[in-house]
Amino acid sequence: MTAPAAPAPKRDLLLGAAQVIIILCCTALLFAMVLVGIGAGAIATVGRPELVAKLAAAGAPAFVAWLLFAALLVIEGLLYMALRFLLELRGIVSSVGEGDPFHPENARRLSRMGWLALIGQALVLPLGALAAWLQPFADKLGDEIDVKSSFGLDGGTILLILILFILARVFQRGTAMRDELEGTV
Repeated sequence: MTAPAAPAPKRDLLLGAAQVIIILCCTALLFAMVLVGIGAGAIATVGRPELVAKLAAAGAPAFVAWLLFAALLVIEGLLYMALRFLLELRGIVSSVGEGDPFHPENARRLSRMGWLALIGQALVLPLGALAAWLQPFADKLGDEIDVKSSFGLDGGTILLILILFILARVFQRGTAMRDELEGTV
């Protein structure tokens, strides 16, 4: 005689909403990645002479165009990391929806999310320094370019990183405790 199957988990509106929001955010990130890639490609090819001329008129050194290209590549990497972060979160939401949140993979997902947030925060710092350095040149160009530098250490992100690493440990311990309990029954 077989044991009765576990009842299917009820449809959770919060988890469903989270899945929809994650998919929308992933779509927006992919679109942003395409746009940043186009911008980087334009700087590296056809748009560079015009950009160099405008920057030279503002008194910027000639290598600034390449710094902007490098900054766009870093931004592209940050967007990719944000996409990976959301995909890890989607995996956690899916496993919770399936009724098994204390799965070993969720601990690894949380840890990866912590590392992604930490590396992202570290990459934002040089972008902020570059934006601050470029601001005087942008001011000379007038309304054509507006460099807003809100890059820097963010207390909320640092707190998020700590929470993610702590939750990863909680999930590791919860998984181990569940496995111990199943082994004793």
